[in-house]
Amino acid sequence: MTETILNNAHSSGAALRAKLRTLVVRNSRLDMIESLTLDLLDETQELVDGDVENQKEAEAGGQSITYTELSVMPIIGPSGSTKTTSMVTIAEKLKKKHPGKTPILVVKLRSSTTRLRQLQVQILEAFNDPQAHVVRKQIADYSENVAADAIRNVARAAGTYIVVLDEAHSVLGTREPAERAQAFAPHIKSLINDGLFAVIVMGTDNVNLFFETSTELNNRKFDSISLDPVDLSDPHDFTYFYKFIGRIDRELVAQGILDEPIGLIDDLKSRAFLYDMSDGVVGVVSRIIMIALRIVQRMERRTINWDDIKHAFWAWKAEQKDQDGETIEIYDPFVSKPRPTTTEAVTNMSKALKI
Repeated sequence: MTETILNNAHSSGAALRAKLRTLVVRNSRLDMIESLTLDLLDETQELVDGDVENQKEAEAGGQSITYTELSVMPIIGPSGSTKTTSMVTIAEKLKKKHPGKTPILVVKLRSSTTRLRQLQVQILEAFNDPQAHVVRKQIADYSENVAADAIRNVARAAGTYIVVLDEAHSVLGTREPAERAQAFAPHIKSLINDGLFAVIVMGTDNVNLFFETSTELNNRKFDSISLDPVDLSDPHDFTYFYKFIGRIDRELVAQGILDEPIGLIDDLKSRAFLYDMSDGVVGVVSRIIMIALRIVQRMERRTINWDDIKHAFWAWKAEQKDQDGETIEIYDPFVSKPRPTTTEAVTNMSKALKI
């Protein structure tokens, strides 16, 4: 009986954490990403559908066609800036709207993906296409064009018009990233030049190197989205950051995850702590709340207080390592108190915006 109770409690706790992990809160940055992504999707669909018709006519006449060059769009921001969460939300929404189709395919790049063949394999894998295994094994008989045609056929069958290369910075590593970007940029360019689909390149600041080292790729930009950490002196950024977190706090109760709000933005001190904990990145706040939820669940509580947030922050902080495994230095407002500049900025802007 005791074992059954413990198992039920564990399952209930896991279910609540899963609900928090999948919690999507509408916000201005998600709206911006969705708006530009849908614009890119509509434009690409028109161009690709035109190519499909031209190809039918060309094949009927025994001719070949030159595919329309498509576009690329970078989405750049630090880890935790909701890039992936936002894009997955948009992609899933479109899949529901178009049953049996995948208008947007998200591909998480591996750090070992450095060659075009490896990139083509990852894309085919994301489509769950068995040709991925064939292309992976090819060496002497590998053909870039044959692999591209295979991807084109799979993409057309799936109704895919955009492929998102997530974690694109991972292929650059930490040593000589500019040289690696210069070598990899042509691989991205080949996807859009071959008219396969538009490409969204997502990652941290290093993603800019693809465009800085390749004029041709830079010239194919549809638009560019930057998700920099929030600037407290900017009224729009300030409102986005604290409204977003306030909505999370309310949704935790509305979704039955907690019994009462944490009070994350109830006063100026709390707002200052939140900013210095996360350095203005909302995804970091979400991760800390997730850790805090695990902490209180172990104590069989359904409320989170600021002491729980403190210990969750310390646990998250201890996990932060760079690509060489070295500890990342992170400011700790619980030890050093919020920065005076943060407290002043929060106070002034809160008064100015009357929130």
